[in-house]
Amino acid sequence: MTIETLPRQFHDAEKIFNLRDVGGWAADGGRTVRTGRVFRSDNVGRPTEADLDLLVNRLGIRHVIDLRRAEEWEVAGRFPEVEGVEFHHFELLHVRWENIGRPYPEGAATVPFLRQRYSGMLESGYQAVRDSLDVIAGGEPVLFHCMAGKDRTGLVAASLLSVLGVGEEDIAADYALSNHGIARWKRWRDEHLGKPATESGLTTPAEAMLETLAEMRERFGSMGEYVTATGFDRAEELRELLLD
Repeated sequence: MTIETLPRQFHDAEKIFNLRDVGGWAADGGRTVRTGRVFRSDNVGRPTEADLDLLVNRLGIRHVIDLRRAEEWEVAGRFPEVEGVEFHHFELLHVRWENIGRPYPEGAATVPFLRQRYSGMLESGYQAVRDSLDVIAGGEPVLFHCMAGKDRTGLVAASLLSVLGVGEEDIAADYALSNHGIARWKRWRDEHLGKPATESGLTTPAEAMLETLAEMRERFGSMGEYVTATGFDRAEELRELLLD
């Protein structure tokens, strides 16, 4: 899959497979989320020189937010020290999925499993959501990421887009775009590391995000009210910054 065949949000990198712009979505009042300001991705712990040039020089990223556990750096690295780029570690706290005691479900059971995990992660990891939005509200170009760029990253993106007034269907569509990034990573993995005998947990069905948003409405009234409950109080500032 080449950059020409990917959705417009994606940027082509050598060893970052799910890198894309969070902007471009329609928001309330006929406005549009500004592009070129906020980016999301999978792991950026081992970028090539070309990747760093893309992130720092071409996209102009000045803040990198890592939502992972620090111990994940031992396996996949962390963003290198680069002059002019500030690194932030905001671990999005949650119960580790591997400790839940049951295998990752397949088929129809995937959506309720993800909705349960995601709503729990939004509650336990609220500080990472708040702190990430606070950095974004600072006004400089930001990249936030986790490992695959779909779960923890997807929840921060959903929180941001909700504050900006993007509709739930589009928030779910943004989340589902990770399927393209995961497909790119799988092809690279199979070619360079070998295809595993089995794999699971690498899908982002839009329904999982829609159900998560519905549950957060039930718990908090709306995702916007959830974000307020985290202690984030710069919503108007964020809208002025990121809406055209």
